[in-house]
Amino acid sequence: MALIDDVKAKVKDTSGKLADPADYTSNIDEAIGVYSKYRPREIVEDITGDGGHDYALPASWNAGFSVIRDIEYPVGNVPETLLEEGEWKIYRSPSGEKIRLIYATPGSTETFRVRYTALHTEATIPASDLDAVANLAAALCCEMLANAFAMTGDPAIAADSVNYHSKASEFTKRARSFRDLFTRHLGITDGASVAAAAAVKDMDRDYPWGGDRLTHPRRQR
Repeated sequence: MALIDDVKAKVKDTSGKLADPADYTSNIDEAIGVYSKYRPREIVEDITGDGGHDYALPASWNAGFSVIRDIEYPVGNVPETLLEEGEWKIYRSPSGEKIRLIYATPGSTETFRVRYTALHTEATIPASDLDAVANLAAALCCEMLANAFAMTGDPAIAADSVNYHSKASEFTKRARSFRDLFTRHLGITDGASVAAAAAVKDMDRDYPWGGDRLTHPRRQR
């Protein structure tokens, strides 16, 4: 089952207040971003030398999120030869960022191996974690619905007001439940759980009906 189908099945929105597929896909993207913060995708990529010190960042590098775990050079030694952190850096220039090897200058017949983190996509999330990501995305959708119902209705019509407030409360509880399932699956507890909640509320944008909307987590280097 595609992630969006799983999220829709969990949320069960019959009100039509969620834009389909835009709200679902945006919340899935957010959920994947938060998941990536705790279990980032790890990529190993070989870069061919050119005799110089500076090299373009790997193809799947995510600016503002990715970090280098280690650099192996020369490649092929057993055990592997890893450069010390002081032997490389991310060099910032007016034209962008590059990997700078401080002392090494690999030739055109050599490579150096970079192990780094990147954001996940739906296709790279392990099958064992897909449901957890769907739970977080469902939590975000339920928070949107809770916000929508809280701001809907005419206060002069008591019956409608009670109904909307009831719906807002229901979706708030469901959002909390889905978020708890996500944090428990990842083993996020105590202070880390607070950080996880903050991660998905780190930046705001507006809902079409005037409330706050959650957006991508702050990506830390």
